[in-house]
Amino acid sequence: MIQMILAGMLLVLLLLGLLLHRWNLERIYRRLSELSSGVSRDELYQKIAIDHGANFSAMVFSSWVAFFVAFAYYLLPPSIPLLLRFGFLIAESYGLAIFAISVTVLASVLILASRGFPVWLRLSDIYSIYPMPLNQKKLCFVPVMLLWVSSWFSIYNSISYPYVNWMLEVLAGLLLLLALILLFIPVFKEVGR
Repeated sequence: MIQMILAGMLLVLLLLGLLLHRWNLERIYRRLSELSSGVSRDELYQKIAIDHGANFSAMVFSSWVAFFVAFAYYLLPPSIPLLLRFGFLIAESYGLAIFAISVTVLASVLILASRGFPVWLRLSDIYSIYPMPLNQKKLCFVPVMLLWVSSWFSIYNSISYPYVNWMLEVLAGLLLLLALILLFIPVFKEVGR
């Protein structure tokens, strides 16, 4: 039950972060349209986009992929009875590794495909309108580490199923929550301005 509450909180926070990002874009557009009436929303994004560098972009991409992989692992232990019923062997014959590779490829394709979505839904480009100092850019490494630990807690519970350690499940969920908050820090900071 706690796991589903935390999973729901994660989804709500993800949606809230995306909506706040959209709100930030709209606020910038309104301010600029008061100064100049000839700017469209698409042109606005291209004109205000900041290139933070290839290393930072790769870290952001890795962070979002790691988030989706850790979230999938977090949802795995309660799903094991259903998966076993349909013949999926998760903990046997490299099932967890195949699961990780599948989710990683799926998350990577989703994030790459999101470049065709509206600007506010592009997770890999979410930071391009926010000026970020070097110290804040270095913080993008922290979510990857938190998500890695969260994944290991969930993998342990998947392997030891049905003897799930609920403390590890709660810790895995809290680490996911903290990582998601860290991923949206530039968006939350801009709302306060």
